[in-house]
Amino acid sequence: MNSSITIVTAFFDIGRGSWTSNKGFSPHLERTSDTYIQYFKNLSELDNDMIIFTSSDLKPKIEKIRNGKSTIVVALDINKKFRHIKKRISQIQKDDEFRNKLETRQLKNPEYWSSDYTLVCNLKAYFVNKAIELKLVNSEMIAWVDFGYCRDAEITRGLSQWSYPFNKNKVNLFTIKRGLTVNTIRQVFDHMINNRSYIIGGAIVATQKKWKEFYKLVCHCQIETLKNNIVDDDQGIFIMCYHYNPQLIKLNYLGKNRWFNLFKVFGKKDFITSLRRLKVSLLGK
Repeated sequence: MNSSITIVTAFFDIGRGSWTSNKGFSPHLERTSDTYIQYFKNLSELDNDMIIFTSSDLKPKIEKIRNGKSTIVVALDINKKFRHIKKRISQIQKDDEFRNKLETRQLKNPEYWSSDYTLVCNLKAYFVNKAIELKLVNSEMIAWVDFGYCRDAEITRGLSQWSYPFNKNKVNLFTIKRGLTVNTIRQVFDHMINNRSYIIGGAIVATQKKWKEFYKLVCHCQIETLKNNIVDDDQGIFIMCYHYNPQLIKLNYLGKNRWFNLFKVFGKKDFITSLRRLKVSLLGK
């Protein structure tokens, strides 16, 4: 098996380009499909194998961006495949019993009103498991990294091949706060309803074996959440995963509110990249 990390990601246009401030949406929510494509260009600079799930119309564009690098793009109609789950999410989001649990300021967050957004956020473990199931992965280690994680070129820290000695006996999740305590399921739901951020959804790293375990746990937590007439994005679900099986999970600290520190804290520049940079520096003198 390849000793590097295979990156799995996905992008589906859920219409964020129309979430404009003149329609009453928070300004930070508006992102067009082209915005995400520009973000992905930064992630695509990595030479790691990539498996990308997307809609059929975006498949050629994404393949072109990778420009010959080891890449598999899988086209999928998520609205058709997950229509029943999406319908259930929408029902809960419109339910007064659920909405009344939320603080008024939380109602603007898309996980509480957009079934498309909530569905896509909750499919990350599914996509990785599907890549394994289809035998598309040639490495032991697999990372989920959000398609739009790299908002600018500096986030990858000049890496060409991303690698790091992550704990292979754990599912590696990443936090922006310390001191996560979830002793009861009531505390978990409290985190969800109050939108408290500890574990980010943008990155997850584990072996193929541990990803399979994690996928089963994620599915259990998603079902449990829906049964309790609650919906949340991936961050809340991952807190529930940690509550039910903390032995499976390692929480890796990125720094206080440092959402985009993944490659800075957990990246090692390879020897070839270092030599190239040194050569450029010497020639510059």
